[in-house]
Amino acid sequence: MQVDAISRAGMGALLLAAAVLAQQKNPFGMQPDAVARGRETYLGACSACHGITGQGGQGPNLVSGRRVSRMSDAQLFGSIKNGVRGTDMPPFPLPDENVWRLVSFLRSMSVPAIRANLGGSAESGRGLFYGKAGCAGCHAIGGRGGSLGPDLTNAGAARTASELRESLVEPSARIVRGFEAITVFTASGAEVRGVARNRDNYSIQLLDRAGKLHLFHRGDWRDVKEGAGSLMPGDYASRLGKSELDDLLAFLARQSIRKEPL
Repeated sequence: MQVDAISRAGMGALLLAAAVLAQQKNPFGMQPDAVARGRETYLGACSACHGITGQGGQGPNLVSGRRVSRMSDAQLFGSIKNGVRGTDMPPFPLPDENVWRLVSFLRSMSVPAIRANLGGSAESGRGLFYGKAGCAGCHAIGGRGGSLGPDLTNAGAARTASELRESLVEPSARIVRGFEAITVFTASGAEVRGVARNRDNYSIQLLDRAGKLHLFHRGDWRDVKEGAGSLMPGDYASRLGKSELDDLLAFLARQSIRKEPL
């Protein structure tokens, strides 16, 4: 009886300890510096299996996967630190602070960018969007800007921070449906490249880089080729400095239809 009582007491202590651990919160939350440093760790240790943007590969999707989103901070910490038994997920004996920062980054990947507490200056990013970066030439926010690229009025609420960052530095990685590039080779020998606004077997409405809409009927073209990548420039990572990219990302992350854009 005494042994049983001790066993029950021991089990109770273990359950209590587990319950306390499960309630443990990430001390860094989603602080911008923690997210940035966590991203560095992720790219070095995790991206080979889970993909650069967390969309999955050899390992599961970390952005939209339900299992990950339902985990508490402590459970996610434990899965990284100790591995997941019965799977290919190995333990990562990193310092606790590094694991918590990695948790910060993983959380930032799955929540809307507007909730990600990013660093950078949204006001400076606004100046870049409408100025140096030239984003407004193709994208509109609140009715202001171009229409060659997707409307970004709700970008911060509809996309994660990692998705916005990817769209800036690797625009051809994932192209929004309906904005794929095409080139029309006309019967007269001209080449017109842009985005097909409407297309069927008999006609094509194409919007070019200058914002001009072209209408082609079936007899007007001799060939049509799908573009291999996005029309968006792929050199923002070199054209803009790191702080400028952070500012531009901060501005895009603030965009939501529920409020006036900055």
